[in-house]
Amino acid sequence: MRFSGLSVRQLEAFEATMVAGSVSGAAIALNVSQPSVSRLLQELEIDTGLSLFDRSHGRLVPTEQGLLFYGEVGKTFHGARNLIMAAQEIRELKRGVVRIGTLAAMSFKVVPEAIQQLRARFPEARTTIAVRSSTEIVSSVASRLTDVGVVDAGVSFLDAKCVATFERNSVCVMDQNHPLADSELVRLEDFCRYPFVSLGELYFRRSRDGARLLEATAANTVADIFQSFLACALIRGGSSLAVVDPFTADFYSEFGLALRPIEFDVPFRISIIVNDRSATGAAAGEVIEAITDLIAQDRITGAK
Repeated sequence: MRFSGLSVRQLEAFEATMVAGSVSGAAIALNVSQPSVSRLLQELEIDTGLSLFDRSHGRLVPTEQGLLFYGEVGKTFHGARNLIMAAQEIRELKRGVVRIGTLAAMSFKVVPEAIQQLRARFPEARTTIAVRSSTEIVSSVASRLTDVGVVDAGVSFLDAKCVATFERNSVCVMDQNHPLADSELVRLEDFCRYPFVSLGELYFRRSRDGARLLEATAANTVADIFQSFLACALIRGGSSLAVVDPFTADFYSEFGLALRPIEFDVPFRISIIVNDRSATGAAAGEVIEAITDLIAQDRITGAK
């Protein structure tokens, strides 16, 4: 391996000789024979056209050229060692930032827990999180401004690649003191008896059962809220019911809400996306794996 006519081995022999003060010391440091070091030094002098050592008195004494050249070699090896350290830091995720775009539903528990797992393995890893709409996240991933996107599976993945998709049924949420809080399962007819906070047609008309729920609650819908967390906030302390994604419901169950399974299907589907034209970085890969594992655990069931 040679750079501009010089080999790395020649430079190593020269540096070791300067540090040790002798060819024998350099040979020990490099674990090679003395003749090998002497040959490397001679080749270096030929390749550089410099007289690096004065050998006239039986000792190897650096010349002025040798001292000047040693200063430059020191800079080179310092830079090389910095490159080695940089490579190690990149490998151990001590450098760089993984940028995550996520739906609000996944920002309460899943994404934060995934980042905690990343930091447990790589304490110096850095992350940024932006809570946005799915279309905004897809655009950001396609523009390489975001590394990992967690989005609604129903959007177009233009210039983005889906690496995983999950589906979970929505759940019914209510105040913990609601009459239905003791129910094992909430049925369609139950929604006709209480005020209903709806997430709107876009959420429910994706499934036949969701459309049925809209029709059944048309007369008693008191609000159309297009974010699950707002629906959860609105029903606290009252008699209203709402059907929301299980991830948001699980988070709000710690703040006075009860969540129960429903007897019909209102699927909530999410996808993890990355850029379609660039490789996924190590940190992004770790985050994707953690999110996938957390969702796959399926801890959120709506059971009491």
